[in-house]
Amino acid sequence: MDQEKRKQGKAIADRLRAEYEAQGTPLLWFDALYREAEGDPDLIPWGHKQARFPLLNWLERQPEHSCTGHALDVGTGLGDNAAVLAKAGYNVTAFDISKTAVDWAEKRFADLPIDWQAADLLNPPKEWTGAFDLVSETFTIQALKDPERTQAFHSLASLVAPKGRLLIVARGRLEDEPLNPPPWPLTPSELDRFETLGFRSILRETFFDQKTPPMRHFLAEFQRG
Repeated sequence: MDQEKRKQGKAIADRLRAEYEAQGTPLLWFDALYREAEGDPDLIPWGHKQARFPLLNWLERQPEHSCTGHALDVGTGLGDNAAVLAKAGYNVTAFDISKTAVDWAEKRFADLPIDWQAADLLNPPKEWTGAFDLVSETFTIQALKDPERTQAFHSLASLVAPKGRLLIVARGRLEDEPLNPPPWPLTPSELDRFETLGFRSILRETFFDQKTPPMRHFLAEFQRG
């Protein structure tokens, strides 16, 4: 990973985020960033070219032969999380609001039977309602502010099938900790919202990364009633 390019990519992301928010289109900066990167993953601040470790760790802990059914990878980006879900045994649909990102991911993982889609989490296809046995959201909600953030909670909940599971991995913040965005870390009370949307909590973990200072993260798993 080229750290100088990573810094450059973050600067581009900050500029584009501000520009598109000023235009009243706060979600369109994602596609603009992927287009400006011109195929260089080091210019995507979250483009690690590998599946996220919290997701890998969660998959390793699942009972043998339990990774079946239809999984949805939310905000797939370069597609690494979708790929590891497919290799684990899920029938995967992966989407991102950026068509540029989706096309990029599809080329990277052309050998895997993943259904790649350009779609908006805040306005997903109607046929996705209640269609997924696993909805995996990794570092996506934290990129949103209200009102889009609250809308995303409801939208995610609507995609999970009866008895299906919702997996959330996000940067975390305790209720009394200062907010230092972006991103906008999730709080425990925000995760609790899913329990008001028809889910029960089956796993809640806190972990820290290896940065200086270490950053708090949450992993939360819910099951639809």
